[in-house]
Amino acid sequence: MLDKRCLSLLEVINSACENSNYKVFTVEELISLMPSYFNIDQYGVLECVKTLWEREYISVKYQDDFEICMCPLTKGRLVFENQLSEEIEKIRAEKRYFLYSFLGAILGGAIITALALLVALVFRRI
Repeated sequence: MLDKRCLSLLEVINSACENSNYKVFTVEELISLMPSYFNIDQYGVLECVKTLWEREYISVKYQDDFEICMCPLTKGRLVFENQLSEEIEKIRAEKRYFLYSFLGAILGGAIITALALLVALVFRRI
C-alpha cells in the first residue's frame, strides 16, 4: 500500500503523462504540483519516485538530482480506478446494511406487536 505522498505524486504523474508517454519533470516542478500540506522537499520527491518505481507503478527512463524522465505504467493508472470501484462497493454495502437494519427493525416491531396482542387476548379471556 502506498502512502498519501506517493499516491499524490502518482496522481500528478498520471495527469501530466497523457497516453502513457514519457515526460521529463524537474524536481522543482513536481514539488510545486504536490499539495502544500505535505511540505515535501527534493529528497521526499526522489524517495516517492523510488518507491513508485520499485513497486512498478511508474517507469523511469532517466533520473538525476534535478530531472526525472518517467511515465506511469498500467498498474499506476489502475490504482485510482480501483479506489473508485472500492468506494462505490463500500457505499453499496452501507446502503445494504441500512436496508437490512431497517427491515429487521420493522419485522421485530411487528413480531412484538403481534405477541403483545396475543398476550392481551389470552389474559382477557381468563
